[in-house]
Amino acid sequence: MGRILGLDLGTNSVGWAVVEGDINSKGQVTQYHSVFDSGVRIFPEGLEPDTIGQGEKEQSRNAKRREFRQKRRQFYRKRLRKIKLLEILIEKDMCPLTIDELDQWKRYHKNESSSKREFPSSKVFTEWLRLNPYELRARALKEDISLHELGRILYHFIQRRGFVSSRKEQGSDTGVLYKGKDDKVGISETQEKMDDKLLGEYLYSIIPAKGEPYKEYRDEDGKIIRARSRYTLRDMYIEELYHIWQRQAEHLNLNDQQVLHKKVRVLNGSLSSKRNLEKILSLEKKYAKENISIKSNVVTSVNELPLFNFLAGEIWMEDGAIKHKNTNESVLFWQRPLRSQKHLLAKCRYEHYITYLDGKRIETGKSPCYQSHPEFELFRAYQLINNIEYGRKEKQNT
Repeated sequence: MGRILGLDLGTNSVGWAVVEGDINSKGQVTQYHSVFDSGVRIFPEGLEPDTIGQGEKEQSRNAKRREFRQKRRQFYRKRLRKIKLLEILIEKDMCPLTIDELDQWKRYHKNESSSKREFPSSKVFTEWLRLNPYELRARALKEDISLHELGRILYHFIQRRGFVSSRKEQGSDTGVLYKGKDDKVGISETQEKMDDKLLGEYLYSIIPAKGEPYKEYRDEDGKIIRARSRYTLRDMYIEELYHIWQRQAEHLNLNDQQVLHKKVRVLNGSLSSKRNLEKILSLEKKYAKENISIKSNVVTSVNELPLFNFLAGEIWMEDGAIKHKNTNESVLFWQRPLRSQKHLLAKCRYEHYITYLDGKRIETGKSPCYQSHPEFELFRAYQLINNIEYGRKEKQNT
């Protein structure tokens, strides 16, 4: 007498049964007697319960986790940008803050909790933050302002710098960002009502005047008019900063200001490899050999940049339009490129080798062709043609 386990494997469940029967010396069942026990294990669906059965609106449980992770990254990167900008504003006397106060918020110690980091709360810095940035942005286009007021404008830009797409082609004006959503005003409506004004001028014109009691302003459709709760484009801020800088540069002697820019790069592999040697030579050619230091696999470059280029990158006027080049030296407007997903590609199943070194599994071999590669597109075309049927389901061999 023996017992046999039977499994029924499904996509969302596993059914099992234990059957008693006679088993010979060869392990074969000669006769079944009875079912000893049985059951089923149902796996919970990997979807949010309130979205099950809604077709395309079904949402994976991992999607919400990914959304929160993305927000944490955005907050972290935004904080780094603020710290980097405040360091320059302190150096150029554009902010009533000290390096020690900033370090209290900037520092990170592995053995200390995040509560040890405190945002600067000195009286002068708090008063600086209370300056109305919309009023300053409107004034800066028409009259002289102080260095502290210009610094407050720059800090406002680092907080809200508008949307820019990472796609190579320009997006259409039919999406949610342009049409608006719920109580949030779309880009198209903002552009339409700005007329010939710049963004800061327009936003200052729709907020309640200083000293007047607060009241809600509504448009002809009954929507509340607010300076906040609206989608904006990065180009709006770039154009406004360009005109503000042109108006204030001579008065504040801004064009003579230089910033020491330091950048650290970590090279993968040996420094004697062809790829790394070419990288080092190009850096030495760009920054001069005396401005490059190499320690282990870390290459550090140091050079001086004009203050405007360090803050905003390269902005110029061409044929009556503002042009902007996205450079990684720009504190305000640098846009991180999309992260490469090439590391997710598995090795080719036909040229896949597995070795072990010091107990560590190492996979080697060629990666498959990218879907964006022209040869893969040609393969798909041949595949489609080869699958075309005609007559009585006969195929034309290619």
